[in-house]
Amino acid sequence: MVQINLLVGRQIASGTEGAIAWLSYADRLYQLPLGVVGIAVGIVLLPELSRRLTANDQIGAQKAFNKSTEFALNLTIPASIALIIIPSELITTLFQRGAFDQNDTNYTAMALAIYGIGLPAFVLQKVLQPIYFAREDTKTPFKYALISMAINAIIAIGLEPRIGFMSAAIATSIAGWSMLILLWVGARKFKTAIRFDTVVYKKILIILCSSIIMGFCIFIAKNYFEFLFNHSMMKYLGLLIIISIGLLTYFFSKFHH
Repeated sequence: MVQINLLVGRQIASGTEGAIAWLSYADRLYQLPLGVVGIAVGIVLLPELSRRLTANDQIGAQKAFNKSTEFALNLTIPASIALIIIPSELITTLFQRGAFDQNDTNYTAMALAIYGIGLPAFVLQKVLQPIYFAREDTKTPFKYALISMAINAIIAIGLEPRIGFMSAAIATSIAGWSMLILLWVGARKFKTAIRFDTVVYKKILIILCSSIIMGFCIFIAKNYFEFLFNHSMMKYLGLLIIISIGLLTYFFSKFHH
């Protein structure tokens, strides 16, 4: 379904010169945290949940889910905020050279910021899906994926006449959140497995607050060091400084809490 959604997006983008490349470059960056965090968590969580449920250990299954959710959000929320706040700086440093000019950077950055909005949903899907798979229920996630695919196609095609290729990125993020909501509502039948305890709620709140503080700091930093991104070599230093500031403020604010 993911590949079909991408195919729909590419097909719509093909009507605008350069749009397929813009979406592809943006896709590469948001797929990095998705692959490192989301897929890794999903692979580790599935056997753990299966083992717990086979032993009828509902409490253990709940703890495994809570721990995986906390770990995923701990890395995904700050990554998402960074993609939203400094997409231009990322694209300028990593891709702007040769035939890839400032215009390409601007459009790719727009797509990347929109993908960043959907990133938490894509990662949390990888946390929720193993709950179904551990109970040998593969039909329900597949049904939800079909609904998500339909939402993606309707939004992408419907918005394309008004906003062009950006409709593909917007549709992808909305479809991702739709899929997450469906998985969460559907998993309620599993009762305790998806229930958060008080400690997890507190940790999630800390993650959100720390990420907001980080976002504020990198927003200030990107404006202060904007001049570095006008030079072909100094832009690497500029991005390193901004990322370092983001990491330090995020982990310092978490530790402070």
